[in-house]
Amino acid sequence: MKKSSGMRQSSIENVLIKPAGPSCNLACDYCFYLDKEELYPGRTRMELSVAEEMISQLMHSGTPVTFSWQGGEPTLMGLDFFKEMIEIQKKHGRGGQQVTNTIQTNGLLLSEKWADFFSRYNFLVGLSLDGPRDLHDANRRGPEGSGSFARVMEAARLLRSKDVPFNILTVLNSRTVKQPKRILNFFLQNDFTHFQFIPAIELVKTDKGRRVASFSPEPKEFGRFLDEVFSRWSESFPPDFSVRYFESLLNASIGRDPGMCKIDADCGSYLVVEHNGDIYPCDFFVKEERYLGNISEMAFSEIRAGREYSEFAGSKTRLPEECKTCDYLMYCYGGCPRYRGLPGGPGERSYLCEGYRYFLSRNLNELQQITEKVRNGGK
Repeated sequence: MKKSSGMRQSSIENVLIKPAGPSCNLACDYCFYLDKEELYPGRTRMELSVAEEMISQLMHSGTPVTFSWQGGEPTLMGLDFFKEMIEIQKKHGRGGQQVTNTIQTNGLLLSEKWADFFSRYNFLVGLSLDGPRDLHDANRRGPEGSGSFARVMEAARLLRSKDVPFNILTVLNSRTVKQPKRILNFFLQNDFTHFQFIPAIELVKTDKGRRVASFSPEPKEFGRFLDEVFSRWSESFPPDFSVRYFESLLNASIGRDPGMCKIDADCGSYLVVEHNGDIYPCDFFVKEERYLGNISEMAFSEIRAGREYSEFAGSKTRLPEECKTCDYLMYCYGGCPRYRGLPGGPGERSYLCEGYRYFLSRNLNELQQITEKVRNGGK
């Protein structure tokens, strides 16, 4: 079993930045960040002074830095804001320092000027798309109720025309999770080749407490979705498309860093910076009780060395007894702590446990064969 100190040690600075806070120009039914409007009401926009303090701190040591711009919808900040971010990075960077910028967007505001900018400064773009029009527009609608499919497809065309690398982020709900072949075929037919599939597991309040939302996929259905996609991914390895979760499993099987926190042994791979400089340990845990400090008052190094961050980073290692003896532990480590102990779930185990067990029980042998192929010089 992989040992963990409860605090990840990394030579790369990773920050997930919410420059527009929870503000968004869509009103997706399953958005997990909607309740952050209660924490940060009103218009939320990052001031340049906050951004410069953040960037200067992160780039001071000269180590590689990854800035991941997310939301809400980060493009609400406007293109000029991101141009200014590049100039500030140049100002505070050291010679030869590696800097990576990524952005996750719904694509609605992208234009040729945005695509030119992303291309010039080597942004990696995550584009949110849930599949064919009827599946996408069922949940990803504007405040007035109109679907966003056509505008997202146009954004993909613009990015491709400027050779901007992008991946597709698909949120799996109770409807889409039942249609893996249709969704995958749609993506491949449109020459999309890099995917992330994220289950929409959210809680809603009821008179009797809380329950998992009706739009959330059933765990075993999620496992079946993964199984169907893996069957196509693995049939003629190396595959002609990328699925982040499968590649992370392969990394774990080889003994590399999986590159995905939900299947690593501990948390603590990045910090979240809100629009006003508030810092949290994870975007799933932007909560008052998880507040770590503000960059105007505390340095990132102080926050990482603090007790609160250390406790959060190590929280994933506190596994239920049945997880400790599970055959699939090294491919899961209990999953994301956010999904543990949910109403209607399997006790203190992950709500998605049954789904992952279904998928791994059917495909682990194939994954191990692929691992040997990679070790022996295959891709």
